[in-house]
Amino acid sequence: MKETIQEQHTISDVLQKVDVALDSYDDIFSDFDPSPYQTRLMSEDFLNELHGRHTETSKGAFAVSFTLPKTLRYEKTESLVRKRIKDYFRERHKKVDKRISDEKKEGLFRIIAGVGIGIAILIVPYLSNPHFAPILSVLSWYALWTGYDHLFDTSPRLEKKRQFYERFMKAEYVFMDQEEVAGELEALAGKSGTTQTQL
Repeated sequence: MKETIQEQHTISDVLQKVDVALDSYDDIFSDFDPSPYQTRLMSEDFLNELHGRHTETSKGAFAVSFTLPKTLRYEKTESLVRKRIKDYFRERHKKVDKRISDEKKEGLFRIIAGVGIGIAILIVPYLSNPHFAPILSVLSWYALWTGYDHLFDTSPRLEKKRQFYERFMKAEYVFMDQEEVAGELEALAGKSGTTQTQL
């Protein structure tokens, strides 16, 4: 029985080697764009699938394995695909970087504005009268509150997204023969069946 369980784990290991099974390189790109792979839009379905299908190495890096029929594989195309995927996540990384910077600037601006309004209420007699002071006080607190929110709530969430894109940008993308993986599974399944019969 121990041998059977061990074989099952080995088969599981082979299955886990594959993150995305492709019928052809076209699966990576949009069906609605007839352009060459160099400029063709990437498939949204593929990119969404990629977010949930990746392996994390012991060092915390991302790795993605693709299988493809051997007769359809071309090293030049696979190099291009790797570049296109990395370029996509590099662009997303840049956009999040800019958004983080904008959020921090907006947060600082609101905090400064809130502090400025509060000081103005204290030192400008005209603004401290009962007609203006309550409204300006609420405005000051609102500016401070939303400013801190931009700095200490929004920015960390965007930072996590930025790190996620960065890991995909630096990930290793590996292509394997579909037949090779299928052969490994068939051999292990046959070996497992023989072990069970002997038991």
